[in-house]
Amino acid sequence: MNKSLVLLALGVLGIGCLSRPVGDVAPTTKVAFTNDQTQLAVDKVDLLFAIDNSASMGDKQAILKEAVPNLIEGLLEPPCIDEETRTPIDAKASPFGNREDRYRCPEGSEPLFKPVTDMHIGIISSSLGNMGGNVCRTDAASKRTNDGGKLVNIDGRGGGKDPKATLDFLAWYPPNDENKDKRRHPTPEGGGVQSLEELAASFQNMVVGVDQNGCGLEAQLESVYRFLVQPDPWVAIPDPNGGQASLGDGIDFELLEQRAKFLRPDSLVAVVMLTDEDDSSADPLALNGFGWAFMSRDFPNSSVKRGELGLGSTAPRGTSVCASEPGSPDCTSCAFGADCDPTTEACQKIRQDPSCTESPVPGKDGLGFDGFFAPADDDVNVRFHRMKQRYGVDPQYPIRRYVDGFTKPRVPDRATEHPETTRPDGRRDIAEYAGTPKCTNPLFAAKLPQQEGDETCDLPKGSRSPDLVFFAVVGGVPNGLLQGAAKNNRLTDADWVKILGKNPDAYDDTGIDEHMLQSVGARAGLRRAGDPDAPRSVHGSDEVHGREWNTNKRDLQYACTFDLVEERDCSSTVESCDCNDDAKGQPSSNAPLCKNDGSPTQVKAKAYPSIRPFRVVRALGERGIAASLCPLQLTDKDAPTYGYKPAVAAIVDRLSQVLITQCLPQALRTETERAMEEPPPVPCLVLAQLDPSVGQTCAGLGLEAPAEEVLRVFREQQAKENGIEDDREVCQLKQKVVRAGETCAKDGSLEWCYVEKAPGQRSPAGTCPQALIFADGTAALTNARFTLQCINQFSEGEAANGAN
Repeated sequence: MNKSLVLLALGVLGIGCLSRPVGDVAPTTKVAFTNDQTQLAVDKVDLLFAIDNSASMGDKQAILKEAVPNLIEGLLEPPCIDEETRTPIDAKASPFGNREDRYRCPEGSEPLFKPVTDMHIGIISSSLGNMGGNVCRTDAASKRTNDGGKLVNIDGRGGGKDPKATLDFLAWYPPNDENKDKRRHPTPEGGGVQSLEELAASFQNMVVGVDQNGCGLEAQLESVYRFLVQPDPWVAIPDPNGGQASLGDGIDFELLEQRAKFLRPDSLVAVVMLTDEDDSSADPLALNGFGWAFMSRDFPNSSVKRGELGLGSTAPRGTSVCASEPGSPDCTSCAFGADCDPTTEACQKIRQDPSCTESPVPGKDGLGFDGFFAPADDDVNVRFHRMKQRYGVDPQYPIRRYVDGFTKPRVPDRATEHPETTRPDGRRDIAEYAGTPKCTNPLFAAKLPQQEGDETCDLPKGSRSPDLVFFAVVGGVPNGLLQGAAKNNRLTDADWVKILGKNPDAYDDTGIDEHMLQSVGARAGLRRAGDPDAPRSVHGSDEVHGREWNTNKRDLQYACTFDLVEERDCSSTVESCDCNDDAKGQPSSNAPLCKNDGSPTQVKAKAYPSIRPFRVVRALGERGIAASLCPLQLTDKDAPTYGYKPAVAAIVDRLSQVLITQCLPQALRTETERAMEEPPPVPCLVLAQLDPSVGQTCAGLGLEAPAEEVLRVFREQQAKENGIEDDREVCQLKQKVVRAGETCAKDGSLEWCYVEKAPGQRSPAGTCPQALIFADGTAALTNARFTLQCINQFSEGEAANGAN
């Protein structure tokens, strides 16, 4: 009778009970599958909020403030569920309870997941300064245009720091049995926050403290990358003085110290981004070190002035093919025609291209005029949209930088982002972004640097895997485009086409919803109340965003709008209002956000298409979460559609899947074996890689090393995955065999067991019919990284389904 091997594709993130495909291969005695596995139910969460602090974000921050209690309640007070039916009851678990009292769930019930009792909550802003340019003001005390990617701890009640955020972030650490284990849950500096009410209040005040006085060219993605991932963050970007940029000397160890204290090596990490605009910052070293120029009011070598003193000069256009085929190899910048080799065909194409031979200024032509945008066609406020199509180049960091940052074990340092060579004359040749992986990704490191002299690149690998890193964006997208995720909180490929188009990498917008198109002009197919130049008294009839409006090419059309709870008088405010005639430096703004009487009174708020952040969300798959910044309603506070309740619910739902016991996708015993009084062990291995900094050894723990052949294959797989040899000691955990319906969860041993549901009984793995469970004693393996290897054989005709 033939047998087949069933390879269990088990990841560290379970979505309820996994239903991944199972493949059949020929029998073999070799290790057939390895995958990272969490040791226990995740019991630490590091939650980072990336909040846009540009003008007009105040109203959105206020809505987030109201949603904070829902977020805290969702993670710290999960619902109690009936032990038999596994359905929620009208009760919540308490983080002040313990396993013995079911975390204060009523008799006959238990928590959906163990309440989080060890959590860090930090905030960063979207402001990283000028990146070598000069758009953002740095001379005003009221401005905070460069927070450097560091934690923002400002008490919104009146300035200063929030007293509960002693490390510039909040550390939730209530008194309970879990936190008595000081090795796994060391007491945070200052003792942490021990009251739910104090935690919510401080978090709310810190959200409001972010304010809306930051840089108008937001670096949302780069700020996150800088705080969590960049191995050697720059201290400051020197003024390039019209030449090539550099990232300066030195490393920002103040940031690294904050990172090391905030980010634990074995926590679930969730980044929640709140923004009403697209990611809009340049890579200073792009374009041979001239990427910074797109963040400058005065573009180098441009003589086309915008008119008024101080408004600067315009940027060069892209070649004519860019408008229709931005992915064409002939799409490039007209600027490259000034310094190219005239003997080459490529150079001649640029110099003869119609876009590059026309001057936008009557009576002026030649260098500084030909190939540049007209004064009204290159407002800095809208420069960062559809850049390849308009400029022939895109100076932003590629999306893969951020996807790799959330998923890859190794990332580049500053030297390997843009490899450089120096010519004999001293000029630098700076290659385009390569992103060559060199250093251990701090997100997946066991120990992080904190001060000068500490190693910043070759860090020991930690226990966190990419499946424990989540990225949620509450951004500019119509709520209607997220309805496809209503049933299971997941967007399909068809949903994403409506949000991002068929292929954003190839600039193919086929299938995109018009509200998500970035444009300064009116978009075809969208509703409008008469002409887009209609007076401000007409809001329009489009239910999503009101209507298209005359931006005078100084603003983008909206993705969505929503009613403000309180009207805003814009007569005394310019930068944070949209109904002041001078708000966009133009006469008579006619945005469909203003009161019907024509007064400078704002009654609606808006969000622009957040294309780049949502591209990262899509690339992360199960670990990406999309939500709309435009609330469905702000009147009925008790309704689940109020404010950012839907966004918070989506985030909590996705994170809770990790906190719930992880299910195996398929049973590892046959029906016959399941019925045995003494069932056989399942053919799986659990390997533990020890953290050398803890000082533990296999022998000292009473554990054995795996078989030589298993260890060899395991190390080969690890080297292939990480790009380097990993010589950490590997131990094999013992398997405790238990019968159906039993578990080893409360044992104090260094063991694991395979548990499954017995007929007519509830599962010892909660909502799972079968699961792999670690005994409580394995918590002593501090910062260990666990890997599961399974080879399971079933005879023909034998069922491999879960018990009924």
